[in-house]
Amino acid sequence: MNKFVYLLLAIIAGIAVYRYRYRVVNALLSIRILQKWFVRSSMSVPFVRNAMISQILR
Repeated sequence: MNKFVYLLLAIIAGIAVYRYRYRVVNALLSIRILQKWFVRSSMSVPFVRNAMISQILR
């Protein structure tokens, strides 16, 4: 019974996060430390870095 309740809660939480995903992302990226971490980690990926630099220096 406990596993069923946890599974049901996880599904409901997943649906809520999916439904409000843009609000969740905006709320997380409004935190300065998380914003810096996200930019720093995404720029360490070569494909993303090359795409961003090519767009900026166009």
